Amino acid sequence: MFESRLICICGLPGIGSVGKVATDYLATALECSTIIPFFSRSFPPQVMVSGGLAKLMHAQLMRTKEKENLLILSGDAQPLDVVGMHELAGNILQAIKELGVTDVITLAAYVGETNESVLGTATDADAATALGECNIPLLRSGAIGGLNGLLAGMAPLYDLRGFCLLATSSGSDPVDIRAANNLLCAINELLHLDIDITLMEPVIEEPQEAVTYEVDMNYR
Repeated sequence: MFESRLICICGLPGIGSVGKVATDYLATALECSTIIPFFSRSFPPQVMVSGGLAKLMHAQLMRTKEKENLLILSGDAQPLDVVGMHELAGNILQAIKELGVTDVITLAAYVGETNESVLGTATDADAATALGECNIPLLRSGAIGGLNGLLAGMAPLYDLRGFCLLATSSGSDPVDIRAANNLLCAINELLHLDIDITLMEPVIEEPQEAVTYEVDMNYR
């Protein structure tokens, strides 16, 4: 399915931060280094401070140390407005196309009724069928908002295949480690990455009593 393809895995902050947590883990495990930073006037008007250093919010495209067919995209935030989202998505897709990327896989959350831990969708019928053959059940209806949706959905406009893997989440946890772990398991198996993800397991707590919250479905 992905043989002889150059893949970019993307995960921006959204519901439960599941996509960002998963991609940040991949970036660490694969010893990634930044090759292109992306800035946007639509990012929240603040800077990120770490170790006394202040940096503008940005997304970053990273290259792995050893896997030549894989790039990782993560970021500090999503743009605050629709125009900014479309502009940033277009800039990212144009940049990765010029690097030879053929497939975009975004990681996100799914809040809804399902017995599956991870669902998938793709931008063409053959790719969707291939996901099913890889034991990833398809999301049959709904919407995927924000950059995690746009990067996959806009991919065909740049002659790329788009995929989105969504981990089931209650939507009540600011950081859903269990859902992020499920995404890592799925992407690990799908791409045969052979990454040790056991470091995620000790911090996964037992399920707590369900609490109902309002969920913004636009940022999966």
